[in-house]
Amino acid sequence: MKLYFKSTTLDKKIAWTWVDMDKAYWLSWIPKKSDIKIVTRLNKEQKKEARDELWEELQSSAQFTRDRNNARRRAKRLAKGSKTW
Repeated sequence: MKLYFKSTTLDKKIAWTWVDMDKAYWLSWIPKKSDIKIVTRLNKEQKKEARDELWEELQSSAQFTRDRNNARRRAKRLAKGSKTW
């Protein structure tokens, strides 16, 4: 599956995908920059620029996932600590 974003530095539409698309459907998955694969034909420097720009755009959703994961873990620890034996 190809995904697209509009690059402001290269001024063009860039196709990209995740290296492992199966992980993209996990609710708790936090991607790394190396998980981004640029599909559009670009030279090495342009691919690096596009990957960096896309990575910056994805940081807000990655932070949302981190916060949600932390809240779930915190709730689990509190629930475990409040058990009465």
